[in-house]
Amino acid sequence: MNVLSSFTSYKDLPRLWGGAFMPLAFVGRLPTSMIIIGVLTLVTSHHGIAAASISSAVLAIATGIGQPLIGKWTDGAGQRLPFLALGPVNAGTLVTLIAVTVAGLPFAVVLGACALVGLTTVPVGALMRIRWYPVARTPKALSTALSYETVADELNFVLGPAVVGILASTISPEAPLIVTAVIGITCITGLGLHRSTPQKVVDPDPTTVAPSLWKIIAIIWAALFSMLCLGSYFGSMQTATTAAAEIFGSTSYAGLIYAAMGAGAAITALGAVAIPERISQGTRIGISGIALTILVPIAPLTNDPWQLAGVLFVLGLFIGPASVAMFTLASRLAPKGGDGVAMTALGAANVGGVAIGAAAAGQLLKSELAYGFWVAAASAFVMGVIGFVAAAKHTRR
Repeated sequence: MNVLSSFTSYKDLPRLWGGAFMPLAFVGRLPTSMIIIGVLTLVTSHHGIAAASISSAVLAIATGIGQPLIGKWTDGAGQRLPFLALGPVNAGTLVTLIAVTVAGLPFAVVLGACALVGLTTVPVGALMRIRWYPVARTPKALSTALSYETVADELNFVLGPAVVGILASTISPEAPLIVTAVIGITCITGLGLHRSTPQKVVDPDPTTVAPSLWKIIAIIWAALFSMLCLGSYFGSMQTATTAAAEIFGSTSYAGLIYAAMGAGAAITALGAVAIPERISQGTRIGISGIALTILVPIAPLTNDPWQLAGVLFVLGLFIGPASVAMFTLASRLAPKGGDGVAMTALGAANVGGVAIGAAAAGQLLKSELAYGFWVAAASAFVMGVIGFVAAAKHTRR
């Protein structure tokens, strides 16, 4: 019965900020999952795959740098001004990227445009989590909201690439980024105007100094580095899964095979609200990491796409609770005035981890398919160790 009551708490979420908030925030985070593959598609069609891979790397690095800076801005100014400014600006950079690519300008100009896109991309998923803090007034309610946000992220990272693929194949390689720009103008701006938008906090004590970015990172280190490892896990698994699909003769299905892991993660992210509070966030991360370490080596033993998809679905079941736990841990540890940095730093860590894992797996896959999956297992192991260290530190307190 307690489990059932945990799940029914989701029905209360739409009432907290009104019916329009959740759909607006769901669509508003789509650009995060559409931009990288959209840029890959666009640049590949005009400059080839080698140039496209460089473009995506520049984009990822710029995004990783920009997200914590945007988080710092929202901590000081509230979210309204950053959202109202960055929605149109990011849309403009996307249009600029399309224009310079189609016009055949030097590749260095394309890379510069990619950097501007990454720097101005709003980390909607991370910043929406902060909007629940004032209205989710109990630990249970906040846990429910953060679980929902993880599910929304997982679904977006399944839907985003699918939308890009459909638009690029049926209309043109430029269409996905045009749609992304439209979302920036409409949904990001709409979120800036919504009543849920956190306003600038005026501290009654003028001597109070806002925490520095580095201080916040030092405080939330466990959540941050475990997220970096989770990103590395994602990057290596995606690369290894694509290579496996190619061996199976099913390269075009690589995205669908990988999506099975997202489906599993979404299911257990929803179920994270039923985990007893006595199980610490660090312990949840640790258990998930060790379970993944044990199970990932099964993946290279599969013989067809369906078997691999089944294994990835099972692996995904251990990701949902870990992802929720990382954001929950960061929200609890973040100092006053550092929520935006904390949430966006986790997003940046995930992006950086994906790049690290993909690069490492890509090199090792040249020797043996299994090595790519082993990078994922190693990433999960380190994530598990960090989780248990954080749990032990919390227990000692």
